[in-house]
Amino acid sequence: MRVFSIFPALVLTLSLIPAALPLAAAAHEHNPQCASPAAKKAAVYTATGTIVMAEKTAETVAIRHDPVPALNWPAMTMNFRLEDPSLADGLKKGDAVRFDFLQVGAVFTIVDMEPLN
Repeated sequence: MRVFSIFPALVLTLSLIPAALPLAAAAHEHNPQCASPAAKKAAVYTATGTIVMAEKTAETVAIRHDPVPALNWPAMTMNFRLEDPSLADGLKKGDAVRFDFLQVGAVFTIVDMEPLN
């Protein structure tokens, strides 16, 4: 009677799992249906304001914005992260803008912005 050992096959299978995990995680991360619960719940807010600081290479922009009633915010100056740095292309200090942003945790990210002048 011949005895078949599954041990070598099991070792081979288990050794391949760590190599496949980063690929599975990357596919999961870039799938919009797999967004974090916080990102799925993030509402988009619209505001207007004036550029206080914008640098072409920056990933943030400082804006002195008008009140945002949906968040019970008074007018204030704050930094926003840019989802895409090209959103600030052509903008300079003093330009009036309308912008859409979302909040995930303590991070406020502009997802769309256009000049008002």
